[in-house]
Amino acid sequence: MNKVFNAFAVLTVGAILGAGAVLLQPKQELKANSAHGNDKFSMCTVQTSIRGTDAVFVLDHLTGTLRGGWVSTNGQFTNAYQRNVTQDFQLNPATPDPKFAIVSGYAALGGTANAANGIVYVGELTSGAVVAYGFAQPNARNAGVPLELVRLGSFSFRDALGN
Repeated sequence: MNKVFNAFAVLTVGAILGAGAVLLQPKQELKANSAHGNDKFSMCTVQTSIRGTDAVFVLDHLTGTLRGGWVSTNGQFTNAYQRNVTQDFQLNPATPDPKFAIVSGYAALGGTANAANGIVYVGELTSGAVVAYGFAQPNARNAGVPLELVRLGSFSFRDALGN
């Protein structure tokens, strides 16, 4: 009986210490990016370094325009970003229906001044390419001014169609 009591006591003390350790651990924020779209437009959220606020980007498949922004502390969208991505894929203007896809990710671009921690990736089926775009975080000098999305780099995931 004494051995059973000792085993139960050790188990109880271990459970209490384990629960205490879990409660004392710092809580980590849940960060999740999301993307959705159809054949005419796509949108995604992008993690930024702005007090945990996510930016949202919308890609218009008909015009090739990628625009984005985020809600500031006053509840209004601010710092709109814009870029026409069709030139980055070297698409023929006669291409009737480009097939775009968009996702986002986290990129700590420490070497880039005022870079946000988010990055937007746009892929296009006809060209067979993926292009990465970065964007600057707002500051007092660029507050309320539309900012340019910066093309960071690209890679080909297969040969372009028609070549």
